[in-house]
Amino acid sequence: MIEEEIKKAKVIIINGFSNEELKEFLSFYKKNPNLPVPIFATVTDNSIEKKVKDLLKELIEENAVFNKMLKESRKNKDKE
Repeated sequence: MIEEEIKKAKVIIINGFSNEELKEFLSFYKKNPNLPVPIFATVTDNSIEKKVKDLLKELIEENAVFNKMLKESRKNKDKE
């Protein structure tokens, strides 16, 4: 199943941007609601050595955990 997720995943991996350039890019991206919602990632010392397939698998899994936590957080806020 993860193979299919990898094939369908929309991922933007950013490398070599300054903090200001990264902020500008993300701000521009968020202002354009017609663009697809990808997984954003920046290159790290850890990720630079990984095979793309392994990195995508890890990013997809991390994104699923993040989305679950976000959903639970929103649910808890609604209860308050």
